[in-house]
Amino acid sequence: MADAVVSFVIERLGDLVISEAQFLGGVEAQVGNAQIKLQCMSAFLKDADAWVRNGTNERVRLLVVQIRENAYALEDVIETYVLKVTLRRNEGVLKRSINIFREGIDVHKIGSEIERISSNIDTWTSQLDALGVHRSIHNAAEASSSSYVQQQRQLRQAYSYVEDNHVVGFGKDIEELVALLTEKENPHKHKVISVCGMGGLGKTTLTRKVYQHPHVRTHFDSYAWASISQQCNTRNVFESIYFAFTSPTKERREEIKNLSDVELARELYNFQKQKKCLVVLDDIWTTTTWDLLKHAFPTNIQGDTLHSKILLTTRNKVVGLHADPHGFIHEPHLLNDKESWELFQNKCYSIGTDPSDSNDDEERKKELAVEMLKKCSGLPLAIIVLAGLLSKKHTIRDWELMKANVILCIGQGYQQHDVDSNYHGVSGVLGLSYSELPSHLKPCFLYLACYAEDVPIRTKELCHILIAEGLISRRRGSVGTWEEVAYDWLCELVERSMIQVKEMSSTKERIKSFCIHDLMRDLCVSKAQEENFLHFTDWQNKGEEPIETKVLRVSICANESTNANDFIHMVGNIDGSLRCLAVDGGRIEYRKRVLRHVCNHFLKLRVLIIGDKHVNFRSTLKLPKEIGNLIHLRLLSIPYWEIKKIPSSFGNLRCLQTLRVRTKNDKIPSSMCKLEQLRHLCFITPTDRGVKFGNFLRSTKPRNLQTLVGIGSKDLLLSDLLQLESLKKLGIYEDGNFKTFLHNPQSLTFTHLFSLQVTNYNYGTKIDIVPLILSSPHIYKLRVELSIVRLPQVNQFSPNLMKLNLMFLELEDDPMPTLEKLPKLRVLKIDECSYMGEEMVCSRGGFPRLESLWFVGLNNLKEWKMEESALPTLGYLRIHRCRGLRRVPDGLKSIDTLNEMEIGYMPKKFKERIEEGGEDFHKVNHVPSRVFVHCDEVELLSKIKCYAFHSIPLQNGEKFGLQPLNSSVESTKHNPIWHLQD
Repeated sequence: MADAVVSFVIERLGDLVISEAQFLGGVEAQVGNAQIKLQCMSAFLKDADAWVRNGTNERVRLLVVQIRENAYALEDVIETYVLKVTLRRNEGVLKRSINIFREGIDVHKIGSEIERISSNIDTWTSQLDALGVHRSIHNAAEASSSSYVQQQRQLRQAYSYVEDNHVVGFGKDIEELVALLTEKENPHKHKVISVCGMGGLGKTTLTRKVYQHPHVRTHFDSYAWASISQQCNTRNVFESIYFAFTSPTKERREEIKNLSDVELARELYNFQKQKKCLVVLDDIWTTTTWDLLKHAFPTNIQGDTLHSKILLTTRNKVVGLHADPHGFIHEPHLLNDKESWELFQNKCYSIGTDPSDSNDDEERKKELAVEMLKKCSGLPLAIIVLAGLLSKKHTIRDWELMKANVILCIGQGYQQHDVDSNYHGVSGVLGLSYSELPSHLKPCFLYLACYAEDVPIRTKELCHILIAEGLISRRRGSVGTWEEVAYDWLCELVERSMIQVKEMSSTKERIKSFCIHDLMRDLCVSKAQEENFLHFTDWQNKGEEPIETKVLRVSICANESTNANDFIHMVGNIDGSLRCLAVDGGRIEYRKRVLRHVCNHFLKLRVLIIGDKHVNFRSTLKLPKEIGNLIHLRLLSIPYWEIKKIPSSFGNLRCLQTLRVRTKNDKIPSSMCKLEQLRHLCFITPTDRGVKFGNFLRSTKPRNLQTLVGIGSKDLLLSDLLQLESLKKLGIYEDGNFKTFLHNPQSLTFTHLFSLQVTNYNYGTKIDIVPLILSSPHIYKLRVELSIVRLPQVNQFSPNLMKLNLMFLELEDDPMPTLEKLPKLRVLKIDECSYMGEEMVCSRGGFPRLESLWFVGLNNLKEWKMEESALPTLGYLRIHRCRGLRRVPDGLKSIDTLNEMEIGYMPKKFKERIEEGGEDFHKVNHVPSRVFVHCDEVELLSKIKCYAFHSIPLQNGEKFGLQPLNSSVESTKHNPIWHLQD
């Protein structure tokens, strides 16, 4: 990974030389020299990383660690100098003259430090050369294939004739793949069918069962199975397939061996054209491997004349799509609890077979096994390894000890036992995926160690962090903004089966959050700590010892008993080079002291996150003035603690890109006008007003600002916002002066805005939002939370609109005749008194693409009618607290796509009508999932009279909802009455 770090540093130094040349006076020669030496060093690092991966030479590993740390140190030294010069040039004349002599000393000191690091780089380059680390990238690959990595691949190599009689959970998968191969359910005639997924998921096991299936064996004329290594020997693969097809005589084998590679590929190609052949290519890692093999397979033939098939397995979905863009991608599922237990019972011989066990012992073993299986999270290989290890454990005490370290035991497998064991560890299998990652993706993967176990990881948040750390490059053939490149890189981790999609955005266009399997996360955490990349500390269940290593990033999960002394004791040995600190949990006193300690000791921080989503929102936190010491800070996120006041020293944070804070004060210091690097700015504020931001926009030029949420309209003009050419997301509080804010909007439009939110929770004032909607012709997300004069006409909405949230609109006329004509609308939420009428009608053909529909808090609504062919693509329907609604419409019975209904806090009579036996049951009988939430609690409904409107953030600090009077945050979180909106 060192080569990725160094290349990122080289790029950032280049950017500094170009953009900050005026501030490098006195040290520009040293900077240029250091940059050249780093570039020379980087030529050695791919080979050096291969040596480290193989454990070939401990000296090389130590040199790589030093190179990585000094590359960061070089960046810190140069950037610190630039920032200090910038700050001093903005001081008054008198103060600046006093600093002239001190600045001269700094120039000499900084120049000497850069020369020292450059000298070290020279020395280490020579040492690497002397150790033999000077080969080409091709040779580095050969080195990686010759030792540990190759050994792991050999252990994983599969053979077609090996049978496994205990295959669990793959019944439907086998049926589907057999049908596709035998063309019973293959109208598209897929030529390549790919089985994709993470290591240990059972791709090869599934493929072998399909390969051996009787219907498959009788359907094809010839069969071949080839296990592909990452260093694919094309000739060997071609010969093995041809020999399997033809079963040649000894003489014919010699003839084949005398053919050239091109001639042999042509023979294979023609054979598959003439006969019905099945080829399994097991474990293809890269698109390059396919490109080496593809000339022997007739996948480019158009039409229905070809009946040969290729079935391949891969961890990388891109490989399957590359082999055949029209091919079929099959992703096996993780096992559920029942399937996991069945597989475990089939593989474990220590339950029910030990005559010395009493009934109580048997029951206790089952309890322990169930608890340990949870840590496997349905990964078949992990379950098999666990079963194998427990088969050798006979006492309850042994099982108890295994449970205490179950993740470690499953990861290591046989390494804790005899070498001949069949139960190899999971870490080696998953580690192959890490070893094969391109160098630029390894830091992205290791950053996942920052997150606690089973926590959904928000894609947008992680993208901002990676950008703040400088781990994203736009010079690797990528186009678009840093955010777009970061998103693409995370998607590549998904395609490589390193992480899994947790939730898609409501429009299904992008990944909203993802998760990582517990065992993959364990690999991630161990690799991150092994490489001193990141140290994760979990105080939830245990205390932690001081961090002894020179670590660059620390993530802490604290608990209520954690105090500041614990924190200072743990991080006391870390020097000032810490680049990221993420703290979650802990008491308020703990946070205050931690924040002060950080601001005085970790001055090189790029990322500072202080979060706790379970905190009482009335808790306040004072930002110390020393926050201005963190001049390298790029990302500051404190979304759950109310900041009393933003100090004027904030103006020192010239590098700040992302700011996400909850603030009680609607004023920001004038010094914030100096923050020209801001890209994402989110203020979570009281519901009656936003932050006064007009002076900031008129005093600075934040050219890169993409997100601006939580600002008030009172001191703002629309023209102030329209100068933000990169603005993509805008959230405004209407807190007065709205007509002036919208002055002359017809000639002014946002060119890049895709998400707009306008809010006012104060009843009594109706706002005309049409001019604002007209100024936003390209948005695809719109959220309106205020009383409006009129609903915009269809042609006044953006034609791209896909998601629409409406709340408190107080419309008298049915909005459906307008909204149902929006051509791309997929999600519609009509909440809280947005419609005051009694009848709502969805006409014929209306809402042609709507997938999700919410009715919440429409107390006057009595009748909802739906004409034929309305809502043809609806998949999800929610009806909450529409207490006057008598029945669901007849048209629901015709919507075949409807998969889920959620009925919440409705009268008991309404629920009974659509339950089995009810008079409306025939309308919803076809819906697979029908969920009822508190529909029997009639008294509760009658007691709900009023709400206090408080903005309640989710993890990204940008979401808003309702909080009941005198209620706790926890009750809000779990109570669908006050559901937090997406």
